[in-house]
Order: sequence, then structure tokens, then C-alpha cells
Amino acid sequence: MRVPCLIQFVLVIAAGRAATVQQAELGSAASEDSCAITKPSTVFPASTRQVFFRFTARNVRSSDALTVEWLDPGGAVSATAPYEQLPASSSLCLLTQLPVGGFAPANRPGQWTVRVTANGSTLASRPFRILPDPSDGKLRITRVATRETGAQQNELTVEGAGFNTESTIHVARYTSAGGWQYIAHIFPVTQDATRMTAHLAALPPAEYVVFVKNGQQLSAPARFLISTAGYHLPFPPREQWVISQPPYGMYSHWGRTLHAYDIAPRAGGCVVAMRSGTAYTFDRGYGQTPHLRIFGNYITIQHDDGEYSHYAHLKTGTFRVRNGEHVEQGQALATAGTSGYSFGTHVHVQVTKAFSISSQSIPFELEDLPAPRRHGYRGPAVSANSSPYGDCSGPRPSSPVYLSTASGKPGAAPAPPTWSASVPVAGWWSELTRIPKGARSLEVKLGWDSADRDFDLHLVSPSGRHYGPYADRTGYNASAGTSESFEIVDPEAGTWRVSVQGIRGNGEAMPFQVFRGVSTAAPARAWGGARRP
Repeated sequence: MRVPCLIQFVLVIAAGRAATVQQAELGSAASEDSCAITKPSTVFPASTRQVFFRFTARNVRSSDALTVEWLDPGGAVSATAPYEQLPASSSLCLLTQLPVGGFAPANRPGQWTVRVTANGSTLASRPFRILPDPSDGKLRITRVATRETGAQQNELTVEGAGFNTESTIHVARYTSAGGWQYIAHIFPVTQDATRMTAHLAALPPAEYVVFVKNGQQLSAPARFLISTAGYHLPFPPREQWVISQPPYGMYSHWGRTLHAYDIAPRAGGCVVAMRSGTAYTFDRGYGQTPHLRIFGNYITIQHDDGEYSHYAHLKTGTFRVRNGEHVEQGQALATAGTSGYSFGTHVHVQVTKAFSISSQSIPFELEDLPAPRRHGYRGPAVSANSSPYGDCSGPRPSSPVYLSTASGKPGAAPAPPTWSASVPVAGWWSELTRIPKGARSLEVKLGWDSADRDFDLHLVSPSGRHYGPYADRTGYNASAGTSESFEIVDPEAGTWRVSVQGIRGNGEAMPFQVFRGVSTAAPARAWGGARRP
């Protein structure tokens, strides 16, 4: 009989303190959407990406100050995650992490402890073990640096100990589906016992790790970042803000939000554009949703180099820009709030290479932060992001410009997607939509950003009629390998189901957008495009 991995902790603390912690569990993988550990464990190799800790806090009061502390083998607090503005709730599921592979904990093997405290009392604790480096530290990396040496080429410098003539350099990226995936195996061009250099093709913005291999011996990983530039802090210079969670943050910055920042106002609250571009607004009317892990109300800005910046947890009703409006760097967007899954007023900002806010984030540099504070810094920040329109209560541009994403020229504001989401290969996404009586046509279009990926679009009518590329193809079109659509004439009135299935990709979650339109006039023409075979 298999013993369940879940170990439950319940500690009822002294009279007058009603908070308890239940269902405390450790593991090497987790689902943020379901707040669950998916790979339970209490023993972790030094190369483990991170250790997750999941628990349920019960009978939480708004005055409770709850903290997660990670204690190293010597008993010192290595990292903390203070939850200072939790809402009063009978039950809150919380998920936090300790980065290991490529970080300091990988160099501190032994018995660790994670504990939860509230108001000065320990509610629960859990021991776990980080295993030592199999090479016993004889082969190790202490520093990794990169620099451009020419068009589409970088020089990689690796410093450490134990290098020899058999040493090879291995570069990898981490994916949630496949773990560490090697992307380059390189022989050094210069090498001695403590330093090697190598040439490799230019890498896109992302997180990478380096391993050194001597025969059968493999070092612990060392991390390096390739960052994109041109961004400034998302608040005006006159306001006081604090970086409360940097990239790799223990509260929620892993997986697709790995390279995000949470920034909280101490005086003020106006969120401004980190770069110029075209704004897309998503004021959904959300307030705080402590049991629903969503971004709440947000704005996405499309930049002219194919990158997108996102601004989440905004206060509903405070948006200062309209959908499709061109915004300048430093221009006021909205007021920071607590919409969505957010504990305390702040803005969540991240940069992606795809339109969806749920896309994989990429590293980006906030250029008005001093260089020593661009990696892992928590604390006050001073913005240099100045604009005459950087005041949420001040004037707006007299004649806002709307850009067409198709032409890049001024035009009417484009319609935003009805839904933006992501799915892995073989994964499903569904949403319900109601069609009124008298509708003459229903148009649903699915779009994505790369022909290397593929999806299928499915519709199910109120009577159960199934429309799909391999079902009823009435009104179906596919175009250029990055879109599919249905146009249904005289659709049934009632509730329809719109579904998307991931068909082809690289193993990670794949973002997409769905546009839905209902017309009371007969359609003039069908959407064009090559029909999918």
C-alpha cells in the first residue's frame, strides 16, 4: 500500500489566536492555478529548480501578519515571504517557493526547515533536505558572464574550479514541461583550471543555466540572464513606491511570471507606461479575488519591436487610456489596486513576446534602477519615468492617436480579444457565451503568434451540435497557420461553448486569443483565408 505523501499539520495556538495551518506540503513542482503540489518530495538535489511549499491558512484575520521563513542547516533565516495584507478569510491556500538550482541554497546542503509564523507564534514547520553537489565542490562554477562579440554571436565566460582539458560547457533552459533542456554543448576556446571562454550564437532574452562536464562528472548549475532593455519604472518620479517582489520572488514569481515585478505605492498610486506603444485595456470590473488566481483588471501595451508589457491588478474604473490608443513612455495608465489574486495594493508588471498576459515572461531591465538593484532587489525605488501626462488626476493628451496593428498607421481603435488564455499540447480551454434571440450571425476567431504552434477551435451549440475542423465544418476557415474561425449564420439562441485544444508546440503552455462577435444583420461575406485541409 502506498503511503500518501501529504502530511497534514494543524496547530491550534494560544487562546485569542484563532489562526491555524493545515495541509502543509513540500515538493519540486506545483500548480499555481489549483494551489497544489504536483510532485511531492522532502529530498532535493542541488540542481532542483525550486522547492515549493503549499499550505492552507484557516481563520485568518485582516490583522494577522503571516510569514513563511526558510531556515538553512545552521538555523539562520535564508529567505522570508511576509504576507502583511491578507484578507480576513476562513480558508486561504498559499503557495511559495525557495529557488535552489543556480542560487545560494544549492551551495548549502543539509537539513533545511520551512516554517509559518503569525503574530510571533509558529503555526507549522516542515523539514526537508538539499543534497550536496555530487562533485563534492571540486568541479564548480562561481561566475558566468556574457558579452556580444559580433552580429548574432556572444562570448561566454565561465569561472570556477576543477576545469581541465576534458571540460565542456553545456547551456540549458528550464521548461515547466521538460525540466532542464540543453540547447548548446560547447568546447572552450580558452581554458585553464579556473576560467574558460567559449563562443555561442546570440541568445534571445530568457533565463539560462550553465553546467560544466568533465568526463562523467557534472557541476551544479550556474544561472545567467539575457535581458531586454528600454523599460522604466511604472510610476511617476514624484511618487514613493517599493519593489515588494522582484523576479524569482517567493510569493508567486515562477513559471510564466518568473521575470515579473510587484511594485507597491507608499504615497501615490498612479501606474504609468514603461515604454511607448499601443494600449489594450481589460477593465473587467474585478475586485480582490483571494480564491481565484487571476490578474484582475490589466492593460497590455504592444511595442514596436514585438514585445508586450503588462500592468495587472489595476483598480476598476480608473483607466486613463482607451483601447487601441497610442501611449508615450511615462503616460498615466490607471491606478494601482488589489483586483484579482492580490494581497495589498500594487501593480504587477512583466514583459512577454506574445500578446497574452499569460505568456512566458522574459527578463527585462528597468533602466532607472541602479545596476546593483536590477536583480533580486526588494525595497524603495526612485523613478525617472517623467512625462507631462504622468498624473492620473492630470490632463490627458488633447487628441489621442489610435494605431491599427495591421498597418502601424493611425486608424480606428482595434477590437481587443474577447478572451486571452494558454494551453499545453493536448490541453483544453473552454468558455461559455450567450447568443441572443434574433442574432443573424456568430463569428468566433482563434489567433496565435507562431506557425510553429497549432490549435483547434471547437463550438458546441445549445442543442449539442458540434462545430470543429474534424466535425461540422460549416462556416470554417483557417488562415496562414496562425488562425482559425467559424462564421455561423442564424445561430441558435442560448448558451454556446467555445473550446480550444492545443495540438502542436514545444511542451510549454501556448498563448492564444479568441475574438467573438454577434451581428443582428446578415453577414456581408465570409472571412477569407486558406481553408485547412
